[in-house]
Amino acid sequence: MFIKRKDLFMKDERRKAEQPEVLVGIDVGSTTTKIVVMQTGNSDYKVVFSNYERHHADQLKSVLEILKKFDEKMPGQKVRVCLTGSGAKPIAESVGVPFAQEVAANAIALQKKYEKVGTAIELGGQDAKMIFFKESETDHMRSVSDMRMNGSCAGGTGAFIDEIASVLKVPVEEFNALAAKGEHVYDISGRCGVYAKTDIQPLLNQGAAKEDLALSAFHAIAKQTIGGLAQGLEIESPVAFEGGPLTFNPVLVRVFSERLQLEKEDILIPEHPELMIAAGAALSLKEMFAGSKKVAIADILKKLEQIQQQKEEAKKNGTNISLENEEKARPFFASVEEKAAFEKAHEKKKITWKKPQKGEVVRGYLGIDAGSTTTKFVLLSDNEEILDSFYAPNEGDPLKVAKQALIDLRERYKEAGAELEILSAGTTGYGEMLFSKAFDIKNHTVETVAHARAAEKYIQDASFILDIGGQDMKAIWLENGVITNILLNEACSSGCGSFLENFASSLHIPTKEIAKTAFSSKNPAVLGSRCTVFMNSGIITEQRNGRTSEDIMAGLCRSIIENVFTKVIRVSNLDSLGKKIVVQGGTFENDAVLRAMEEYVGRDVVRAPYPGIMGAIGMALIAKEKYEKSPETEEIWDLQNLDTFSYTQDANSPCPFCGNHCNRTIVKFSNGNSWVTNNRCERGEVIGNPKDKEVNRQVKEKLQKVNAVPNLYKIREELLFKDYPHNLSNTYKNEHSTEHVGENIKEHGKESTKQRTEVIGLPRVLSYWDTMPFWKTFWQALGYTVRISDKSTRKMYEDGLSAVTSDTVCFPAKLVHGHICNLVKHKVDRIFMPSVTTVPTENTEETSQSMCAVVKGYPIVIRNSDNPSEKWGVPYDAPLFHWYTKKDRQKQLVAYMSETFGITKEETLAAIKAGDAAQKSFDTELKKAGAKVLEDVQKAGKFAVVLASRPYQNDALVNHDLPLMFTKAGIPVLTADSLSEVNRTDLHRSRIDVVNNYHARMLSSAILAAQSENLEYVQVVSFGCGHDAYLSDEIVRMMKEISGKTPLILKVDESDIQGPLGIRVRSFLETVEMGREKKLVHEVKPLAEPYPVKFTKESRKERVVLVPNTSHAFCRVMSAALSTQGIKAIPLDIGREEAIRLGKQYVHNDICFPAQIVIGEALAALRSGKYDGQKVAIGMGKYVGDCRLTHYGALLRKALDDAGYADVPILTNDDADSHDMHPGFKMNILSAARIAFALPMIDVLEELLRKIRPYELTKGDADVAFEKALDEVIEGLEKHGIAGARKGFKKAITIMKKVRYDRTYLKQQVLIVGEYLLNFHPGANHDIEAYLEENGFEIIEARMTDVIRKTYFYQDAQIKEYHLNKPIDQKVWYRTADTIFDFAHKLTDSIAKEHPLYEPACRMDELVKDSDPIIHHTFDAGEGVLIPGEILHHAKHGCKFFLILQPFGCLPNHVVGRGITKKLKEIYPDVQILPLDYDPDVSFANIENRLQMLVMNAKQAKRRVSVVQKKENKKETVKKGKIHKQESYC
Repeated sequence: MFIKRKDLFMKDERRKAEQPEVLVGIDVGSTTTKIVVMQTGNSDYKVVFSNYERHHADQLKSVLEILKKFDEKMPGQKVRVCLTGSGAKPIAESVGVPFAQEVAANAIALQKKYEKVGTAIELGGQDAKMIFFKESETDHMRSVSDMRMNGSCAGGTGAFIDEIASVLKVPVEEFNALAAKGEHVYDISGRCGVYAKTDIQPLLNQGAAKEDLALSAFHAIAKQTIGGLAQGLEIESPVAFEGGPLTFNPVLVRVFSERLQLEKEDILIPEHPELMIAAGAALSLKEMFAGSKKVAIADILKKLEQIQQQKEEAKKNGTNISLENEEKARPFFASVEEKAAFEKAHEKKKITWKKPQKGEVVRGYLGIDAGSTTTKFVLLSDNEEILDSFYAPNEGDPLKVAKQALIDLRERYKEAGAELEILSAGTTGYGEMLFSKAFDIKNHTVETVAHARAAEKYIQDASFILDIGGQDMKAIWLENGVITNILLNEACSSGCGSFLENFASSLHIPTKEIAKTAFSSKNPAVLGSRCTVFMNSGIITEQRNGRTSEDIMAGLCRSIIENVFTKVIRVSNLDSLGKKIVVQGGTFENDAVLRAMEEYVGRDVVRAPYPGIMGAIGMALIAKEKYEKSPETEEIWDLQNLDTFSYTQDANSPCPFCGNHCNRTIVKFSNGNSWVTNNRCERGEVIGNPKDKEVNRQVKEKLQKVNAVPNLYKIREELLFKDYPHNLSNTYKNEHSTEHVGENIKEHGKESTKQRTEVIGLPRVLSYWDTMPFWKTFWQALGYTVRISDKSTRKMYEDGLSAVTSDTVCFPAKLVHGHICNLVKHKVDRIFMPSVTTVPTENTEETSQSMCAVVKGYPIVIRNSDNPSEKWGVPYDAPLFHWYTKKDRQKQLVAYMSETFGITKEETLAAIKAGDAAQKSFDTELKKAGAKVLEDVQKAGKFAVVLASRPYQNDALVNHDLPLMFTKAGIPVLTADSLSEVNRTDLHRSRIDVVNNYHARMLSSAILAAQSENLEYVQVVSFGCGHDAYLSDEIVRMMKEISGKTPLILKVDESDIQGPLGIRVRSFLETVEMGREKKLVHEVKPLAEPYPVKFTKESRKERVVLVPNTSHAFCRVMSAALSTQGIKAIPLDIGREEAIRLGKQYVHNDICFPAQIVIGEALAALRSGKYDGQKVAIGMGKYVGDCRLTHYGALLRKALDDAGYADVPILTNDDADSHDMHPGFKMNILSAARIAFALPMIDVLEELLRKIRPYELTKGDADVAFEKALDEVIEGLEKHGIAGARKGFKKAITIMKKVRYDRTYLKQQVLIVGEYLLNFHPGANHDIEAYLEENGFEIIEARMTDVIRKTYFYQDAQIKEYHLNKPIDQKVWYRTADTIFDFAHKLTDSIAKEHPLYEPACRMDELVKDSDPIIHHTFDAGEGVLIPGEILHHAKHGCKFFLILQPFGCLPNHVVGRGITKKLKEIYPDVQILPLDYDPDVSFANIENRLQMLVMNAKQAKRRVSVVQKKENKKETVKKGKIHKQESYC
């Protein structure tokens, strides 16, 4: 009977399938809406209607209109509809039709269209995606193996092209044709669409061909897409190219194919690529939503019209109808009166031309400001009154614009019958030198000085100037008219003038109407401080929430200021701005931006009287001062010559004077002057044939001039990579001799060393920039030939770009891949790149032993990603070493060399000795050179600059030739490690724990520079490096406290940003020179106590301790443990928007998100009014190692001080308390044991909650039970310690057993791993668990116990397995701590087994066995082995979906997260691993887009569940009125 029914059912299903039906797919993208309607028959799909149009930010209306068009063509249809795209989900939900994530829809369409497709690259308006396909081994069908989507940056998308087209002043439609004519490729930043303008604008101003710039922009897009999205995965051919930018720009496809080395047959271009995703949405109705119901088009139109009507009514009423939840913001003014008062206070001065009398001789001073996007000039009279001014866009040809404007100026006076005499003129701005040479104007100055001079004239006692221009912003601090500090946006252009103008343009709002539009908003959008282009995802969300253009503009005006203070100049303590804040620059012509500034700083702000032309005014004032100082040297500047002024430009003129062949732009002027740019060194300034004697003389003269100024970066590089003697018996009679170089060494080596034939390749990267003398000599002493990779070049970087596993890792790390390729090309026999996790301290701090996570982890990344052994057949040696002492190093190297190379102990020890001697010689020579420089500047009464950086920033490609910017100005450059006292400087007054020798060098050299009148300090930091961020904060604090000096901090990455860097360097040097001219004396004081407010024994009685969250449960356990020691601890509520806002405001934005949210929670509690600031303290977690958790105390202290809570003390769980922060509290071993025993208990309760909640019969029961169960454990722990927790846990299990659930049909499981706070903190991860459960998943979480235990586990394992030379008390402690966790697990297991869903946790020693080949369990960065260990463990048990959550800029996760995904995919090709970056401004719309791909894949996998699984699921047993079954994995 059953069979017959089944047959009938199958026939019925087949009949249904064969019946023709209409499938509608609608793609609502970031800028356009597309529709594809298909009619299906016998497996046929016929497109019967399609359309594509821009939605102009009204997504709902566009869907309504496009469906109306379809209904007109095919009226009265009953259809099945699926929506897709970034703007579609809320519309789909409101209408009640399926929503498909666009990548899933795209994949379905591609699989249907092409039998063989390897990879798909799809570029949209603001998003970029890459889909990787694989062929099934069983049925040979293609399916999606992985996908990548831009997470934290929107560089390289369609909006990027729009940005560049706007700079080039060409319609987007003509951009491709322009690029097709391009011949030369300039290096342009692809990371940021706006910041690329900063590369392009100067090139444009210098005469670079627009055709070349358009082509260069396409190359920037390809670089960004390949480097940012491939993340180490192979881009297999054939490659499908899709999306608007690739559809309408064939040259962009050509550029991609060139970079990916694709043949014609490897390129797939769909016939209508712009409709592919809409087509995929229609097809998904067969693939994924087969059960969706048919609906009448008329019914859908009716629903949409109702929503549209409600939206329009809400707009009329000034309210807001939203399809989603949203954050609220107040309008700019509470009343009409308040607005009127503001406008009166900030009335702008109008400039009117002072028409001269006939026959009058007008004498004036001219200041020209050649900006990046505009040209300005001002003519001042003798009494400094503005006679005339000019302000206009450059239109891509600033010289032409300036020439015409100056002729017009001359003619105006001529027509009035007056004579104009310009007594003195000057130039400033981006084109300062271009204009100076062009118009023969000898006076010029850096723009920051000009701006400060103008502000000084109009605003007495200005303490801070903020100037925001088209693509740049300047923050200038002043004291008594003297500049004390300058900051510029050198790595991000978010929040500049073009930011606002571009968005206004897209919303059809004229620039002059922006303020009026923003002020009319009654419900301003809250957009946060996003990257300019990526702000679009936030705007799209707000638009689909029903926001008006007025609301969006209001939000954008506020976000500009938020960007300034949290992303660009990063000022948390607003008191540091002083009493008189001045704003200027074209952006502050906008009243709404001005109002936003006042709101943000909470005080009155003075707008400069002429905000757009202050640079020109300042330059005119300086020209006047120069004239008055020495009128005899100033010549009247003649405007009559302008008629004959002309110039020629050669934009592609390779420099012939060295191997770099810089592609210079040479501009020759009719006055005989010339100007050269784009040359990276001084030789490029010479024009002519290198064979010409005079030309040669000029080149030599230039070189001599530059080489006369000491550059220790150059000397350091020479010392690092030169040959050192490697036979100790003869060569090192004098250990410090430097005469044994070149051939002598080679000859000596042949005589004394056993020769081996293999060539060992050493990449010129990372730690080798510090240890090359040791390693090179070590291998040579063993008789090997050593080949070092070539010097870094842009091409080398790009050669390795596709292998980069994380787009946000620092530039020095990205370079490694190219250097590995370079060694392979040189045919080395082996590549050696050791992973050294720990080194002995070289300074006064015992804790200075850790190595940077990227430095120690990148050899592991290369093995897991590039894998030279498999890819090229070149053995790759990346041994893992832990060198706490020299004995450890000796023991481990001897063992390794014996096991790997069969080399005897004696040979290895001799090689170590030779290497040590070489390293010592390097250090001695470098410090000797440094001492000589310091002695010379002291004698001359001058100064040198300490350019402090990490060793690998010695690479000229990484530091963008920064040292030359100083030496060209005649300033000697020292490295941090060239200072003789650098390793002997007392660092105990540093607020941060010194855990790394590189950090110690930077801190020590900062102290030495602060103490010396002959040293200034510049720190080089990497984009996205959180460690550099807290170092910068501490360096600024220490130098200010010691002598009031201000360091210059320069952020660099792979973008060529020499323009902004040059301005900052010149501004800094001008500031220093001005101070020295005024004979400002820096009184040197000793550093004060870094933590003056202590948590004392009295504090125990007087203060409650607020404990922020890592997870809700752990926070309560920590609070309970503190309570057992007599501390009145209060666990704080989970922090959300307010905590994130405060964390962002008071914690450096490059420091990781977890630090911001934890500190933000503490600040939010203090701001809430619940607590008396005099009666609270903050409890903070801490461990001393390479994680930023080490420094949370220091970050919190700064945040508390800046936020006005300087009297609030801090206590931590650190029993050593080296900073004496909490003398009244030390966490004892009993409290630590209590935490260790409670951790597995809360892990079990959370595991049970996650297993029950998706299946509970009454919604909410599981959460209620969990809270009650947790209360039992916490209460027991608090009152009776471990015994109480044990008793409470028994009750907790009973409570959890009472929850009724039905696990008959199991859901797909997803494992969440990554940075532990992000995993466990719902406020930080945007309630990701709830979202995934709503979308049909069962969650598995990594265990908090393992996160805490791992430190003890790996330390104990290192001691046991590496036989480390450690004190006995440390050995005993790590073994004991690890054993305590074992006991805790056993106790937990004995109780938890009573619950039918409980499975004993996989212990760490078991967990790490499978993951050791990927990351060894003794590797100690971030979550270490836990991420691969958990993924492999759960993949082995059938789980197919994995999320790795990581904070933007979390260095360890570049290694243990993104760095391992490729290897994991090789082991389990069917699993999906999705890394997600979080930062304070991450938009959930973007997170959701990426999560939806996971959801769709899970749905497809669910459909393939076998009959066997269904039968298994029926074997349920019923006990005590509830349904349960033993756990099975998906």
